Amino acid sequence: MACGNDGTSSVSGQCAPTARYPNAIGCAYVFGRITDPRGLALDSIEGLVRTGDSCNCTSPRLEGDDNGFYSVTVHRLSAGGNAPPFLDTATATVVALASAPKYPRHITGAAYFDTARVVLRFVPLGGTPPVNEANLRITIPAR
Repeated sequence: MACGNDGTSSVSGQCAPTARYPNAIGCAYVFGRITDPRGLALDSIEGLVRTGDSCNCTSPRLEGDDNGFYSVTVHRLSAGGNAPPFLDTATATVVALASAPKYPRHITGAAYFDTARVVLRFVPLGGTPPVNEANLRITIPAR
């Protein structure tokens, strides 16, 4: 796998293309923790990393573990023929949603979520991506 996804803040591998993204030219690593406003870890969280079209990047889904940690790799893809030079940064938005039935949506009918902007730092294939950290807080109403 091209970069770790083990819930820690270190990268476990070098940037490499994957079977799903064979035309990758670089990658960035995003890590964080999802908590409530008191700092308690939230589990059963899902979301994604959204990048703009100009990034020509993947928008990986994220899942928080039982301790609220998530980690994902964003791949920068080849733009083909007249591709611009490799860009080493891009702005992204990390979105996390409290998705499990245990979160009381029936009270308001709304999903509980948070977003965070992060500047992704990409490395070309073969490099070890630096950690881009984005922590999120989701306010869950009392039951």
